[in-house]
Amino acid sequence: MKHRSVSVCVIGGGIIGSWAALHLAEAGVDALLLEQFPLPHTRGSSQGASRAFRYFGEETMDRLDYSMERWRALEHACGEPLFLRTGLVNFGPPGDPWLERHLAIARAAGKDCEWLDAAAIRQRFPAMHYPEDWGAAWDPEGGILLAQRCLAATQDRFRAIGGAVLQACASAIDAAADGAVTVSLREDAGQAEIAIKCEQLVVCAGPWTGRLLPTLRPALKTLAIPVTYWRDASGECDAARGFPIIYNARLTGIYALPACEYPGLVKVLYHGGPEAEPETRDVPDRAPWERRVGAYVREHLPALDGHQPAIREACMYTMTPDNDPVIDRLSERVTVGCGFSGSGFKHSPATGHMLAALALGREAELPAGFQRARYAARRLAVA
Repeated sequence: MKHRSVSVCVIGGGIIGSWAALHLAEAGVDALLLEQFPLPHTRGSSQGASRAFRYFGEETMDRLDYSMERWRALEHACGEPLFLRTGLVNFGPPGDPWLERHLAIARAAGKDCEWLDAAAIRQRFPAMHYPEDWGAAWDPEGGILLAQRCLAATQDRFRAIGGAVLQACASAIDAAADGAVTVSLREDAGQAEIAIKCEQLVVCAGPWTGRLLPTLRPALKTLAIPVTYWRDASGECDAARGFPIIYNARLTGIYALPACEYPGLVKVLYHGGPEAEPETRDVPDRAPWERRVGAYVREHLPALDGHQPAIREACMYTMTPDNDPVIDRLSERVTVGCGFSGSGFKHSPATGHMLAALALGREAELPAGFQRARYAARRLAVA
């Protein structure tokens, strides 16, 4: 068996692993990023052209503020747009305690959020149709992260400062008695067997995490999320015309992004779906969830062709019981970031910072507002 040695190995070349690797390289560490599929690909949880960025609905803003600073800095470094500000509306009835609480949180953090009543919604966004007894919290700083560009820019920056990316599939992890961690790589036909030996390991393998770290598997559930695109012949629901992100997941399970990644197509998702293994994510029947999306489109977005989606895709979510991720050191030499429950992309610069700090034993340097204890594995009673 051939061995390759590195200071820190990161398993998983999605957005979480890529930011963790970038932070390690910025700290001057010899870091290797392992990704099992040829890049770019569509099999994990970071694929696609768009992800929502929202301040509204968070308990604290520290991780988001840090992440936006890093997204803007990366945008400047790569010389192309990574973020499109559209604004975001979060619907519910007036006086809704959850909405009121999060309006207070956002305002206390200096965010210019406001309440829109039904009349204001009709005036600003005539392509929407919601009940008269509903209003919405308006988050003007919400917008779209251009996901494919974001992932490529993060990895490009990692390589530019000395990081290495290897396409290889990790099949097993062994924390050896000599203190090193060995990552066995799946042997391809005609290739010599190889393993990576490292001082520290960071696992960011998305829906494959439970296979590599069996102690976490009971707490992780993987879902195939239906991603649908609906034709907007009117052009009213285009990001370029000021149409915002619609976030209604708390009450209806639905959220939508204005036409941006595919011309004339609005992206509408259901925050849920059938359980699925990542290799067979297209097998489970997503039709029941797609029907709920279709009913929502016909009722609330009449400008769209609600007959059927123009495009159907799927995305993998890795869920925890409380919908918070695990960002923690599992042992002296193994750190993990997993279970982001559909909300990981926007936080990924801060999450990568946390994972790198944990791997390097520098967690005391993390800002208190990052709330490291909230993401500890022990809360799930599995590690």
